[in-house]
Amino acid sequence: MLDVFKDLDVLEILRLGLAGLCFLLSLLAFFLIYREQGREGKPREGITRAIYTFMAVNLVTAVIVGAVGLVTTHEAKKASDTPTEVPIKGQLEEPEAKQYSVIFKGMIGMAQIMDGGFFEQKCPKNVNAVILEFGRAGVVPEQFPLYLDQLSNKPLIFKLAHSAETGSQRVAKPAIDSAQIAPTNEQLPPLQIK
Repeated sequence: MLDVFKDLDVLEILRLGLAGLCFLLSLLAFFLIYREQGREGKPREGITRAIYTFMAVNLVTAVIVGAVGLVTTHEAKKASDTPTEVPIKGQLEEPEAKQYSVIFKGMIGMAQIMDGGFFEQKCPKNVNAVILEFGRAGVVPEQFPLYLDQLSNKPLIFKLAHSAETGSQRVAKPAIDSAQIAPTNEQLPPLQIK
């Protein structure tokens, strides 16, 4: 019966780490019990106690292997559930909004504005700030800096400084909510990748 374990590659088993060591300790406990049962007469009390102690240590090692396996699996699942991108949702309030494009400076990306002026783009989570540039043919593009850590889940509303209704009439620049959009006259810090 013990010939089955004769060609056992101990080094390959130990490469599995603590789980491999736990397996080898279980196998050793089996060998000790097998030898003690194979003896003639009553089992020796000292050897039996040593085998029980050895098995208790092996059981503790097996519990540690199981707990570590559960924790690492849970951490890996938690890490995979963390989003790696932040959605930037917005609406351009402009009568001819569909003719505009949005360029995301600070990352690679461009979004075409949909009906109703809505747009959405995903941005990597490790980017701190993005400058949105709204432009169309024949109009000077306007820029809106965004700090991504200050964004909420609500879409941002952007109003351009000129009115596209009459084509030449200028209106006052709208107030900017500093909690979501940094004023364009401030100097942005350099982009940092976390």
